[in-house]
Amino acid sequence: MKKNRYITTLIVLGTLLYSCKRDYLDVQTLQAGVTVDKLYSNYTYVQQQVWNTYSYLPNGFNYLDMEAATDNAEVTYALDKSQTFNNGTWNQYNNPDSAWATNFAGIRQANLYLKNKDKVDISYIKDKITSSDSTTYFNARDNVKFMQGETLFLKAFFYFELVKRYGGVPIFEEPLDYNDPNTWKTVQRKTLDECLKYIVSLCDKAAAIIPASLTPYTWYDAGRVTQGAIRALKAKTLLYGASPLYKDNGSTVTWAQAAAALNDVIALHLYSLDANYSNLFGANNTTSPEFIFYRRYGAVNTLEFNNFPIVFPSSFGNSYSPTENLVNSFEVLQKDGGGNITGSVPFDWNNPAHSANPYQNRDPRFAATVVYNGATFKSTVIETFTGGNSGLPKQNATKTGYYLSKWVNQSIDLVNNTTANHAWSYFRYGEILLDYAEAMFNAYGADADPQGYGMTALQAINKVRLRVKMPALTALNQQTIEHERNVEMSFEDQRFWDVRRWKKGGVYFKTPVNRISITNTGGSYTYGVKQLENRVFEDRMNWYPIPQSEIAKTHWAQNPGW
Repeated sequence: MKKNRYITTLIVLGTLLYSCKRDYLDVQTLQAGVTVDKLYSNYTYVQQQVWNTYSYLPNGFNYLDMEAATDNAEVTYALDKSQTFNNGTWNQYNNPDSAWATNFAGIRQANLYLKNKDKVDISYIKDKITSSDSTTYFNARDNVKFMQGETLFLKAFFYFELVKRYGGVPIFEEPLDYNDPNTWKTVQRKTLDECLKYIVSLCDKAAAIIPASLTPYTWYDAGRVTQGAIRALKAKTLLYGASPLYKDNGSTVTWAQAAAALNDVIALHLYSLDANYSNLFGANNTTSPEFIFYRRYGAVNTLEFNNFPIVFPSSFGNSYSPTENLVNSFEVLQKDGGGNITGSVPFDWNNPAHSANPYQNRDPRFAATVVYNGATFKSTVIETFTGGNSGLPKQNATKTGYYLSKWVNQSIDLVNNTTANHAWSYFRYGEILLDYAEAMFNAYGADADPQGYGMTALQAINKVRLRVKMPALTALNQQTIEHERNVEMSFEDQRFWDVRRWKKGGVYFKTPVNRISITNTGGSYTYGVKQLENRVFEDRMNWYPIPQSEIAKTHWAQNPGW
């Protein structure tokens, strides 16, 4: 980019990032006529450039309906983007998950900062000091340093978002203009292994800049990148890299490396499981000791308008409805005569005790995730039986017999358009423990800790279960790991990617999804599991196709099968 090139505008996505402390993530449009030199020499402008880079992070709630592109859910709206995945009509010409351009735009934004970061001038702050207190200057000096670490992390995050979709992608060290193919069309894709190592290297560089303890830096706002976030991203990259899909495509990452990186997050001793699982999805979740890195949305209500049961006036009836497939995953608690929990077993419709009262004594995460027939929601008993207040054949009623509870704030009044704070979790400690359990199990088995980390795979997964008072497991296998991840982390943008990295799309995503049909006869319910729809999944769908528009520019080899 020539020095005299003018910046006329910035992409403004600041409304998607929100700080309840200050406006440090509120992106502002810069005035026209700001040169690159002036932009990056001005301390205020540089900060805005970094905050703008945050705005390219994944918009978690806007993609919540993509859970319906897994076996966990179905969206009521027939034309939802998830349906394109489910019927197999997505391809290199039509992919509703248009992450390619967004992430490369974020990478360019990061590269612009990294190329020009040394131009920032804070001498004017020192010149204004009229007393012996130099705090303002030293804070600015540290902030300039930390912004480099933040940007390195964000660039790594954008690359991870690309790699988990496309495999190997081109690596840009310069701020090439994505919209000008002449600046980058000769750049070649790197291998998957090279990309994984590059992401890890960016995380290592960021971790050397952002200190583990930010306590002395009281001006460093909550929501900005932390050492915990950096280590979590590195660990997740290695977890994916050690998984079957990645190993089969050239990754040299080992499960032992992933386990070590996950232990590095745990060893910070900065995070712990929230005593109340439901707290993770409520209006005050950013205060949870479990949250590592998150995105604030402020006071909004779109999720509630979409997902409130239709008995409530003004509900859009666009619910992201859990399937019977997911509901069946929640175990049944066994109790003695005194009501004490003695164990748990898989739910089974063929078990008369289970089928008589299918929603009683279930894993507590069930009620925190799913609104079911007979559940109380906003002091209203929800009826999803045929003819019930929120059941078929009412227009826009759930197709599955269930509504979503997780993330949905029941305090909101749709009629009066009230709102509540929402925040999407990118990394939380419960996920770290499950990742650790999976990596340790595959590296060393269920009960071994040869590196002396202080926790085995079985112990880690049981910590997650015991948080919700589920009985501890006595043995562990891959199927149990897969089950526990889905029960704990459904509707958190995990399932879509987990099943792919395990290479089990043919097991989970090709299987028909089911609904529950409920008949009410004088207050007595009869339940029937019915097939809702068949879905399409082929092995080539483990990776996204490179957009054909990019193939036309670069003549790269397309991903296999597309």
